[in-house]
Amino acid sequence: MAAIAVSLAGCEKKDASYTTSPSLKALVGTTTGNVAFRPEEPAPGPVEPPADWQVEFALARFAELENGNPALEIVMQVKTRPGTGMELWVSDEAGTVARWSGGSTAVYVGTVCFQLELEREGEAVPLGSGKHTATLVFREPVDGVIAARQMEITHTTPVLTGETPTAGSTVFSTAWACRRGQ
Repeated sequence: MAAIAVSLAGCEKKDASYTTSPSLKALVGTTTGNVAFRPEEPAPGPVEPPADWQVEFALARFAELENGNPALEIVMQVKTRPGTGMELWVSDEAGTVARWSGGSTAVYVGTVCFQLELEREGEAVPLGSGKHTATLVFREPVDGVIAARQMEITHTTPVLTGETPTAGSTVFSTAWACRRGQ
């Protein structure tokens, strides 16, 4: 019996919480973004994408990484062209909570799924209570915002404790893969 238990334990899948998002890497070439917490500027309003683009913001919800740490999960369906930066804004009733920006789009057609960790090792995104909105933005360096979609973030807002993340922190800056089976 002990030998069976040991062999079955070896079949258990490793915690994939800190595996970066392959789909986001394919879309924008990176899984690490530049982050600003409580910036003064508001998120851009909705903008219809150009005719040769598709941007469907399918899901924005408070979730958890496989290890149970709170996260924001994002799922989108896109058809993009090269050279556009991507941004994700999180807002509450008081204004902008956080802005993630990074990369440069490639030609990409498909689903993108990633999670941004909200709390880790004494640092936490400064979420307020109440409703939160996510804004997905694609911005060209010269022409500005070429596509923007907004949606309410679903599920219960997690209660987070910790200081606002500092430079070099992975909290909200590294895009982790979505949980297996989702």
